[in-house]
Amino acid sequence: MSNEPTGQRFTSKPPGRPGAMTQAMQAVNVKPIGPKVLRVGVIQNGKIVEERIIRKRETVTVGGSERNHFVINAQGLPARFELFQLVGSDYILNFTQSMSGRVGLPAGVQTLEQLRTGGAARNAGSHWQVKLNDSARGKVVLGEVTLLFQFVTPPPVQPRPQLPAAARGGFAKSIDWVFTAFVMFSFMSHFGFVVYLENADWPIAQGIEAVPEEFTDLIMRDEPPPEPEVEDETAPTEAPAEDTKAPVKEAAKPEPSKEPAKPAEKPAGPDNAAKEAAVAEATARMAEEAAASAEALLLGALGATGGGALNDVLAGGAVTGNAEDVLAQAAGVGVASNASGGTLRQRSGGGTGNRVGGLGSLQTAGGGGPVGEGGTIGEKAIKGNVKADSGDDVGGTGEFDAKLVTAEVKKRLRAIQICYEQELRRNPGLQGKVTVEFTIEMSGTVSKAAATANTTNDDAVARCVVDTVKRFRFNPGPEGGSVTYSYPFVFAPSG
Repeated sequence: MSNEPTGQRFTSKPPGRPGAMTQAMQAVNVKPIGPKVLRVGVIQNGKIVEERIIRKRETVTVGGSERNHFVINAQGLPARFELFQLVGSDYILNFTQSMSGRVGLPAGVQTLEQLRTGGAARNAGSHWQVKLNDSARGKVVLGEVTLLFQFVTPPPVQPRPQLPAAARGGFAKSIDWVFTAFVMFSFMSHFGFVVYLENADWPIAQGIEAVPEEFTDLIMRDEPPPEPEVEDETAPTEAPAEDTKAPVKEAAKPEPSKEPAKPAEKPAGPDNAAKEAAVAEATARMAEEAAASAEALLLGALGATGGGALNDVLAGGAVTGNAEDVLAQAAGVGVASNASGGTLRQRSGGGTGNRVGGLGSLQTAGGGGPVGEGGTIGEKAIKGNVKADSGDDVGGTGEFDAKLVTAEVKKRLRAIQICYEQELRRNPGLQGKVTVEFTIEMSGTVSKAAATANTTNDDAVARCVVDTVKRFRFNPGPEGGSVTYSYPFVFAPSG
């Protein structure tokens, strides 16, 4: 147990801000500064209804107006009456004949009636006046309302009640301003971005611009130029003289077998695959024999010096008899009796007897040289020349290097040449100039293109050239906006 006596334990309190009770006690002990102030109380029906200390020395008024210090409705009282009038630094009590009461002065306590009749009050015409000092007190009766007054030392101003220190922190001090600033910045950033997306005028890709880049490369890839056809110079153009009596042969097709066709042997077993192979072989052999017979018949129809076998066959009119009997009447025609075909006989009048000739001995009806063997006839290649004149910048708001346009045009010149050569095959005399005006966007694509001049008089060439220009791609594109160029292309056949 503790040895300290009861009530003798003290705790030390660190010096700091005094409490509310200490502040009130200190305020009571403060000496007054300045003169005393007027204290007025209102009594009605025996109860104090209002009490007021006029801390500021000023004139105190009563009456029915709300602008008075005390609102009193009494008979014979004007709307505004200066009951306590301040003259200089002293108060003067004003009262009328209808008012009653008494006042305590240094000379003693006197009623208002005694002050009027005794000459202690000064007659101001409509009312009487009595000077008051700081020790004066009394009462004034106005009808049913009684006013009590006295001069008192001004009480100290009571401090406003305050909350505890923990509660005085307020809501603002409990806010984490760093986190709040971060949240507000994030909100404003997202809100501003949403507003930007709503108001941004996003370009919509149309036409060739909507095609992905990987497919655009496939579309814009130039076609490789066709390989020139090389004529076979080793093929003989004229048969040698010693081969005039050689048997007729064709270089491109195999020589048909001279042996008669043998029936397909039946497979030993019931194998369906073997049967189908045998049938296919027999069918192919029959087709070769028929082709050989048709060739022999066609060659025999061509005469050496005029007329020909067809003239011999049709000399007597329409063919109505047996085909073998009719063909027997034609000179130079033999009937094939087997796979090797028949023999070619020269037409009557060309010699003393029937002679067998080869392909090299055949001549045209006009007496020309013999027909050559093994020669191939190739299609003549169609070539055209395309020339791109210097282009001009005809408008636009952007800036672009004209050398990039010239380089792209030269790079795609082969595709434009193909457009011309396709129509040159139909019209060998086609030539002229096509002027194309096209707009290059900032992305490097061509948004629109059109043919402004066409002297070829061929709309197909102009359309093909315009479609090719629309597939142009420029990297990088113009700066600051689009640019419009006009480029002429001159077409002429080669050779």
